[in-house]
Amino acid sequence: MKRYLAILLAFCLLLAAIACGNASDKTVPEQTEATPAPTEAPAATPAPTEEPAPTEEPGPEFTIGDYGIIEYRVGEYSFSGDQLVETGIVNTTLSLQPDHTGLLVLMGQDRPLEWTNDGDLTISGVPYYKIIFIDAETIDVNIGDAMLRMKLGVVPAVPEEPEPAEEPEATAEPEKPEQEAEAQFPGAPYGKSDGVIDRATLAGLYRWMSDMPSGFCYALTFDEIGAAAGKAGRDNADNDGKTHSANWSDEEGDSITVTFREKDGVWTCGAIAIKGIKSEEYSAADVSGFPKIGSSVPAGTNPTAPVTIDAKVGFSSKKVAVTAEIPNANWFPEERSGAMRIWCAPSAEKADSSQSYIVVECKESLDKIDFYKSSFENLVELDSLTIGGIEMQGRSYRYIGKNWIEYYGEIAEGVWVSVKLTEVDFSEGTETEAIVHSLTFEVK
Repeated sequence: MKRYLAILLAFCLLLAAIACGNASDKTVPEQTEATPAPTEAPAATPAPTEEPAPTEEPGPEFTIGDYGIIEYRVGEYSFSGDQLVETGIVNTTLSLQPDHTGLLVLMGQDRPLEWTNDGDLTISGVPYYKIIFIDAETIDVNIGDAMLRMKLGVVPAVPEEPEPAEEPEATAEPEKPEQEAEAQFPGAPYGKSDGVIDRATLAGLYRWMSDMPSGFCYALTFDEIGAAAGKAGRDNADNDGKTHSANWSDEEGDSITVTFREKDGVWTCGAIAIKGIKSEEYSAADVSGFPKIGSSVPAGTNPTAPVTIDAKVGFSSKKVAVTAEIPNANWFPEERSGAMRIWCAPSAEKADSSQSYIVVECKESLDKIDFYKSSFENLVELDSLTIGGIEMQGRSYRYIGKNWIEYYGEIAEGVWVSVKLTEVDFSEGTETEAIVHSLTFEVK
């Protein structure tokens, strides 16, 4: 059973990785259906018409349709048959549509996807790994260290089996009295709370955790999640030295399971799994009462100090001293490729891997600022904004798989500044907004 739990936890980590969007960006080109090479010989010559079989060399075509899971592998472990039912993984399906869209359902959670003839797979708008052709009815879906083998026409035998699979953990009450009143491991679950909260809070808790940048989500401790939910979770008392899980649930038994892992002496969130709440419900949940994290922290929460970095003006000899008031927590400025980049991350060690940041760069002309404009998607013009005493034009767009807000303007002859933000909360009153408004520029 411990082996099953280990694999299930790995699968939950897979779910959380997709939910929090912790994958690196890559552009997945859209491709059209491969067209078989035309036969040059008349139909009356059967031998040559058999020869074009080698035209499959560019890659076999994936069969359109609905697939069900027949095997799950991670590391040295492999699950199939009844083992998929016992772990709840059986409720995993894949649909490939002719327009290169589809749907991946991971243990009941819907994830829209796009795919190409080369097997590139994009899940929930983020490029992930691959689908691999095995035969006309079988494919492998590779996501991280996990492999899902899917077969055309297979229907999950027990669609709702994950519910009873999790119940035995909830009934492990005899072990509860042995739990200490205080955390035995820093950040890990502890105590005797039943973890029951109202459904609206449960849905909001999942949205709050899944919407925040993954670096901050995976830095959350048991107490921090409990404070956000208004109640400590139920300690599952399953600490094996590697993982330790807790549950928050509603009165109907629908729940969130958070698995914690030890990192640098503190146990923090390593995976999130949700049961019984559909995406349309949690995506509409009210999170206004939950703590503000990362770039959403209100301005003035943390002390600030001025930081100045010289930015190069394109390939010219000019430089611009860019100064910003930087909060002393969660923001980390550095010079990167001749520009100022201000990372938003839970720690300095995680800064350069964060997907949330502000970048200030300088160019010689508007043409240089607009160099990649033809590749922008969903381009929308925004109201102008005065930054550093300069009225700058604004726009939002999608580029290289990320959403951007950009303000740009000319600060001196032959010197243009661009302030770009991605995956940060630029709402009024946030630290993000305060940093942008604190920017000043001095041509050197």
